[in-house]
Amino acid sequence: MNKLNIRLIISICLIVGVSLSHRSIGQTKQDFKELDKYIQKAVDDFEVPGIAVGIVKDGEVIFAKGYGYRNSETKKSVDTKTIFGIASCTKAFTAASIGILVDKSKLNWNDEVILHYPEFQLQDPYITRDFRVDDLLCHRSGYETFDGDLLWYGTNYSRSEVLKRFRQRKNTYGFRQKFGYSNLMFIAAGELIESTTGISWDDFVTKNIFKPLGMNSTTTTNSGFNKEMDIAYPHLEGKPLDFINYDNIGPAGSINSSVDDMLKWIELWLNKGVYNGDTIFSEDIYNTTTSPHTSLNWKSEERKGGTHFYEYGLGWFMNDYDGLKIIQHGGGLPGFHSKVVLIPGENIGFVILSNQLSGLVEALYHKLIDFNLDDIQNPKDWAAIYLKRKQTKDTRDEVQSQSTPVIINSESTGPTLAIQNYTGIYEDKMYGEAEVSLKDGKLHLSLLPAKELLSGDLDHFKYETFKFRFNDQFLEPGKLTFYINEEGDPDYFTISLNSDDFLFHKLMFVKTR
Repeated sequence: MNKLNIRLIISICLIVGVSLSHRSIGQTKQDFKELDKYIQKAVDDFEVPGIAVGIVKDGEVIFAKGYGYRNSETKKSVDTKTIFGIASCTKAFTAASIGILVDKSKLNWNDEVILHYPEFQLQDPYITRDFRVDDLLCHRSGYETFDGDLLWYGTNYSRSEVLKRFRQRKNTYGFRQKFGYSNLMFIAAGELIESTTGISWDDFVTKNIFKPLGMNSTTTTNSGFNKEMDIAYPHLEGKPLDFINYDNIGPAGSINSSVDDMLKWIELWLNKGVYNGDTIFSEDIYNTTTSPHTSLNWKSEERKGGTHFYEYGLGWFMNDYDGLKIIQHGGGLPGFHSKVVLIPGENIGFVILSNQLSGLVEALYHKLIDFNLDDIQNPKDWAAIYLKRKQTKDTRDEVQSQSTPVIINSESTGPTLAIQNYTGIYEDKMYGEAEVSLKDGKLHLSLLPAKELLSGDLDHFKYETFKFRFNDQFLEPGKLTFYINEEGDPDYFTISLNSDDFLFHKLMFVKTR
């Protein structure tokens, strides 16, 4: 598993059911002391730099605390006001924004997208014509999970350019046939909001959600962050990293927020669109967004206490948990991991924000569900379960790294051409240009739209294949293979890189000059 594909686990996590004798909330002060100790120990065991947790019940914040550090080098502590990237937990804000426009009769869920956003276009003309507003928000577009995400990751493309380029991509599945997690359709939803209202998604969500809820620390961009602010830095293996600008993913994942602000957001949803007596969106919008629209590939546990359905609504995942409906969404980007959970039947919700990807957030997700549903028989130690999984994976990775490497005689296996003959500009029709150049006597690869992240030296491996590692520390090493035409010149190259998050294998860079 590479370092980034936890985003898929975050987005499509499985909830393990446990038997409950009866449900009562009313936790005691001692319970919260034990919870506090449990979280602190888990943070230490998982070696996560920082995390913040908050719980709201019946409109009252019953637990909120930060743990660890915003930055492992400066040792500044995390508190409930510390700002984290919430990644895909952004999607529910975009769905709510569309819902507000539905309330105002500016559009309807069943409207064709092109009726309000004429620039919207996919490769298939029929799908373009029949694509409805709600289709944008429930991952049934017919595209493979994470298809097209390389267009926004670290690139200089605007949101509109990302969508324009994605027109080159064919659907993997039939339209509305199955679940395929699509960040790009949420970007399109943001462009729909701008086309309908004349203001950007950023301004709309700020005006219609952040300000009315008093989410004064919440932003749609990290471009204004500085070291004096109460912000959590992204981390990899305990070390702080520079921020990556995510403005071009915007409506799918660019919001930054704190536990204090996110608890207000949770309270809004538990009150079905009402906050402090003000209606932000109607109960009908709440019901529509939190009702199933797309089924996931889920094998039902047909037993008492099992999970019997797993669905996606509009900006939310949902499933049953021993008779209760759980509404939740996770988020993950390099160095950030988040979870927002609603349990409407108990009028309770919680948020977990962390500045490092790990199994800790999922472990605490399960733990907090159990904690908030009192009198559970034989509760599980979720932190221990997830920690064991982590240790098993770490051991397996260490064994693999120490295995005897295959020795290849590069002199007898190519390359066919002198290395300078591989240089030039290559282009994938969807992604854009890549440059292969000579740098200090070695071939060097740069994917030009994201050259800060996606550049690296090429080391010969075998025949026309070269090994490389991008500057981006979150990606595994990869291989690049040149294909020679009948004139004996490089025609194109492909990339093989083990990533469940970015589909490098779909790219083909043809030499243009």
